[in-house]
Amino acid sequence: MKVVACAVLFMAAALQMDAQSAKKANVKDFITDCEKSEFVKTPKFAETMAWFNRLAEASPMVNISSFGTSPMGRDLALVIVDKDGLTTPDAIREKGRVIVLIESCIHSGEPDGKDATMIFLRDMVVGKKNIDVLDNVSFLCIPVFNVDGHENFTALNRINQNGPEELGTRNTAQQLNLNRDFLKADAPEMKAWLKLYNYWLPELFIDVHVTNGADFQYVMTYAIDNMTNNMEPGITAWSRDIYEKQLCEQMEKVGFPIFLYGSFKKYNAPESGFVADTFDPRYSQGYAAAHNRLGLLIENHIYKPYKQRVEATVEAFIATARILSENKESLVRTLAAADAYTSSPASRVEPFGFQYRATEDESYMTNYLSWGRDTLLSDLSGGEWVIHDYNDPITLPIPVYTSYKPAFSVKLPEAYILMPQWTSVRELLDLHGVKYTVLEQPRTVEVETYRYTGGKFSSRQSEGRVPVQAQFTTQTETLEYPAGSILVDMNQPASRVAMWMFEPAAPGSLTYWGFFNVCVQAGNEFWIRPQYMEVKGREMLAKDPALKARFEQKLREDTAFAADPQAILGFFYDIVRKRAHQNNELHPVWRVMDRNQLK
Repeated sequence: MKVVACAVLFMAAALQMDAQSAKKANVKDFITDCEKSEFVKTPKFAETMAWFNRLAEASPMVNISSFGTSPMGRDLALVIVDKDGLTTPDAIREKGRVIVLIESCIHSGEPDGKDATMIFLRDMVVGKKNIDVLDNVSFLCIPVFNVDGHENFTALNRINQNGPEELGTRNTAQQLNLNRDFLKADAPEMKAWLKLYNYWLPELFIDVHVTNGADFQYVMTYAIDNMTNNMEPGITAWSRDIYEKQLCEQMEKVGFPIFLYGSFKKYNAPESGFVADTFDPRYSQGYAAAHNRLGLLIENHIYKPYKQRVEATVEAFIATARILSENKESLVRTLAAADAYTSSPASRVEPFGFQYRATEDESYMTNYLSWGRDTLLSDLSGGEWVIHDYNDPITLPIPVYTSYKPAFSVKLPEAYILMPQWTSVRELLDLHGVKYTVLEQPRTVEVETYRYTGGKFSSRQSEGRVPVQAQFTTQTETLEYPAGSILVDMNQPASRVAMWMFEPAAPGSLTYWGFFNVCVQAGNEFWIRPQYMEVKGREMLAKDPALKARFEQKLREDTAFAADPQAILGFFYDIVRKRAHQNNELHPVWRVMDRNQLK
């Protein structure tokens, strides 16, 4: 008992010392390298993590861990900030807090989020600025996601970006773009991230980028995937009516008005009208939406000074923390209702739409903060050259189009059955947190299937893969699945993640990324000479009266066919070949449309 008492006293003393060290810590002791350079420079990874480790030493609220390793052996660092120093999602949520994941440097040439995170956490943990939000909100921060690309520092990256003077690259050491990898998960960094995300399943995910494109007054643009059916209707409404509305209000109040991320109907012509971009789960906020969670994409403006971009990002973090802290209960209720809805048959009553495009059916007028501009005939290229006058800020009334329609829709099944040999796909299901059952006995079931009839393969690789736009037929068949097949019941919160993976026409599906190319372009090699059909063709006609009648009708109606010996042999050859390879072109994920088939 004395030993236990001593241990308790020791722990209490340690906590008191930690608290005292936090009290002694001063904001000026944690001025970042970026601030010291007047926002000309951004620190490299070792300097960044040395700073975060000092912050963790100064405050028991801050903990540092690693959630994986990059291909070049660097740690993927995670900074956890919780009022009580808690480091697991269950423990944090037992305290009634929601969790925000802030991700920076997925594109390492866009380091705004990294430096903003350092300032935001320093001011809160050491300076006690907005410290009250930690009563209701805890933070996960990834200072540098693409850590290998981050260390490829040079002044030659993103030469049109207004600072910092040296920065990292867009792609990883394996030349992969992580912000195309959320669903297919080719990169080791993304595999580690998916384990992290689906372990924590944060209520809100913020991904910080810097945009190219048009020029305007806004320091920050943003995207929330609430214009389509990608999110459950309740989350869509909450994100629009509470989070987005208050975020825009608070950012304008602190001097950083924000606008939607997207494009004009005509390049560099705001008056032509604005269309916000939508995103599928290849991208960060699209992936969060597929999990019934909020995702905020920050796209700071590439031509703005680095200091402005970092300061605007800090303010967005503060506004987000404040909004979630003040609306925590309604957010938690909304997410729970969304998970319940997606896990129920009600979520499959209406078809699910894909490839949303804006229409001109609905729009509203808004005041857009732009610049005066001239269009010149370039003496360099000979083409039109748009020049903006930064001494002439103007406000333009422009239409923002708000009506979106899908290119096509799919009725979702009650379940998917994945053939057991596709082990890499099963591994992806585990990474994505999709629940499934391994079927131990073979069984005959009625399913809806896709059979590929061909595909348009890209002439260029993308992310090390050859994307394909597949063509296929849809039909109902009675087939036998083998033992070991994978059953994905759609009555689960992650059902839409499975749908995005398995539906071949879905943007960014596994079919699109080439996981099933051997089915799309089936290897129907058939090593029998057509001349053998002189023998086999006679056998087939003798055994199949219907075939004989069809063959004789073709002879009567098609004189060219009747006069071509090779075409006649080919008639029988194609039938035999297709029978021998009848399932080569079958999509290896079957759709169970009748739940009774699962009994």
